[in-house]
Amino acid sequence: MELRWPKLREELRALLRATPESRNFKRLSEALRGFIQPAEWLRAEDKIQYALKSRQPVHITVCSNNADELYYLPWELLPTGFKGPPLVGVENCLLRYECKDRPVRKPVASTQGRILFAWSDAGGGVPMDGHLDEIRAACAAAQFPFIEEEDVLERVSPRRLAEKLSETARPVTALHLLCHGSKVDDGAYGLVFDPSEEGGEPERVDQWQLASLLFSSRHDSPLRLVTLCACQGGDSGMPAHPLGSIARMFHVQGVPAVIASRMPLTCAGSTTLTKAIYQSLLVQQEDLCTALSSARKKLQREHSSSSDWLSLQFYAPADSPAALTPFSALPAIPTTPAARGDLVLICHESLKQTHVTPTEADAPELFAHRHVRPKILIDQHQAIGERRWENLEPEVARLAATDGVLRTAFAERDTEILYYGFPYVPLAMLAGYLADSRPVHVLEHDRTRQRFTWQTDTVAAHPPLEVVTRHGETGSAARVRVSISNEVRPEDCAQVLPDSDIRLDLHFHLSAPERGVVRREAQLLEYAQTIRQIIDRNIGGKPEFTSIHVFAAVPVSIAFHLGRALAYTGLPECFAYNYNADDAPRYKWCLSLKAAKAADPKQPSITIFPSPSQGSNANHG
Repeated sequence: MELRWPKLREELRALLRATPESRNFKRLSEALRGFIQPAEWLRAEDKIQYALKSRQPVHITVCSNNADELYYLPWELLPTGFKGPPLVGVENCLLRYECKDRPVRKPVASTQGRILFAWSDAGGGVPMDGHLDEIRAACAAAQFPFIEEEDVLERVSPRRLAEKLSETARPVTALHLLCHGSKVDDGAYGLVFDPSEEGGEPERVDQWQLASLLFSSRHDSPLRLVTLCACQGGDSGMPAHPLGSIARMFHVQGVPAVIASRMPLTCAGSTTLTKAIYQSLLVQQEDLCTALSSARKKLQREHSSSSDWLSLQFYAPADSPAALTPFSALPAIPTTPAARGDLVLICHESLKQTHVTPTEADAPELFAHRHVRPKILIDQHQAIGERRWENLEPEVARLAATDGVLRTAFAERDTEILYYGFPYVPLAMLAGYLADSRPVHVLEHDRTRQRFTWQTDTVAAHPPLEVVTRHGETGSAARVRVSISNEVRPEDCAQVLPDSDIRLDLHFHLSAPERGVVRREAQLLEYAQTIRQIIDRNIGGKPEFTSIHVFAAVPVSIAFHLGRALAYTGLPECFAYNYNADDAPRYKWCLSLKAAKAADPKQPSITIFPSPSQGSNANHG
């Protein structure tokens, strides 16, 4: 993956303006998605959309071992799909940043949490009264001890802060720091404190200096939450600056949860943030995921002319649930890996039978630490293998039954599903159509290894999927041809769908189609995303189209994702055609995905086309 910094610099600088324009957000959003798309993001995107639709919380972690510039980018603007809102605008969605190279510090158990409110106006006026009022009110409502004589540190200097944090009688578990940010050392951002010596100049402290003062002599710390109410407390000043940001410094020193602003923070916005965070954590007893979401909504609603709502940045380790509940008792440390949801294997046979079952060797990450249930076998080969088309309708009804094994498995939560096998292309499309946004893993059959698996050399190049668009002047049908395993020829399609019916022809193709060309999951997801975007863009929501007709020479994995793409409610009725060179016509039958899903015995889903000598009266609208 490659990120072109020159194109992003102006957009990133624009975010620092008092009132950034929406077009800046949009361009950055598109750039971030374009950068991350070749990775495994497309599969994660499917999971995110399914979880959001099911009202489940979503946690996303940005983490890198050797690309520090990634922490500089506003991933909060990453969209949740091709046309979805950015992460920052999604309720119950937590984006956190994590550095893997942070030292391991044992959290110090404390029977009672303590908030230290430290502030300095050495860099200019700060809304200390407003912050104190909100912290005081939240603690009083929650009956949380807050002793102002001990827990408010006025006009704080670096030395006095270090001394206060070293107290052991009542250890500080939450530091609320209000001061000004300032550029230090070649453009990085530090903090402005009062002078340590009376009569001295304000002290501009960088990340290294502050870490040396607060953490150099300690191997553990009671701190569990740091809230930095300072302009650009989360800004490193430039990509991959060696100092990093103040927020990142606290994170790499082992503080489980750090909240900061990567951009300028308004005085009014910082007070709103303070109220939202402590009311949520202390009074409502909610976690930081909910608290941050609530804070963003309040900031956007009450301070719409600023970018405070977008600016919040959260550092926390992904493997630490305690980071989200800084005022709760520390949980016991597990001695074994956490259990994961059961893995459900669905084997679908209709074109031919399978003779192998995927194992952990085929998908190590998917199988690890999971209970694998006995596989679900959808055996349709006995009924419709060898072109027994007279049995198609009842077999489709069995596959799509609302109480059938397929839809029952898709409806179950807290499981992972693996779909594989040798179904006919329209039936694999139907399976994907029924799955809709439900995350499902698909393994492709590797003909060389005779296993259902993916090749793991993810950096290897693969041929691009190209698209040719042709518009017609008559008809109301959209024809979608997908030539990946073989070429889909227009003359074969025309035997069952006349060219005069076609208003739009979309042809997705490889320069050299061949069987077995889809070898990696990243390749599958990239092709599926391209197909979905082009179909949505050209057909979705356009009343001139009354039907979509898909002629696809594709592997099972692509067929499944084709069905998922066609489940979009903005599309008209979709028909999937089955090819066999021995049939006449070669596309002998088609399946209405909508009719199959409706599972209405009075509404047939299969159309079987007569041979050319018999004539054809089929009509698809």
